Amino acid sequence: MSADPKVELLRLRPHHMFCSRFLPLDDLGRGTAFGAAVQKVRKLAEDDAETRVVVTEGPDQLCVHCTEYRNGRCESQLGDEEKVRKWDARILEGLGVSYGDEMKVADLMRLIREKAPLDFCLTRCPWKAFCAAVGPEASTSRGLE
Repeated sequence: MSADPKVELLRLRPHHMFCSRFLPLDDLGRGTAFGAAVQKVRKLAEDDAETRVVVTEGPDQLCVHCTEYRNGRCESQLGDEEKVRKWDARILEGLGVSYGDEMKVADLMRLIREKAPLDFCLTRCPWKAFCAAVGPEASTSRGLE
């Protein structure tokens, strides 16, 4: 863990770490509080080279702002907590990281650029129609530039 109290620490589950780079997460019907939280995380990641990310198992600091988060878990009809944990596991495997790993945002973004799109993105992701990693703009500045 980061010992420097001035360094911002983001606690994100794998699909939020990965997918927030390619999806309009602030515009997928998750509510205004979720959209604002996503924008705050994105801005922090863009503006502060010292920001660090901890790979978190289960609900994270974005989940708690989502309209589908109830009783300490994801209750979305499109992917409840059990499904989301399976997605997270596939993303972990594709990136080659583990729960509890901590890294600078810049290193995470470099890793994502190197690995995207993951096999999961191409074959199993229910959001691929909205995803810049697999869509027609996959090689543009929206995702993989």
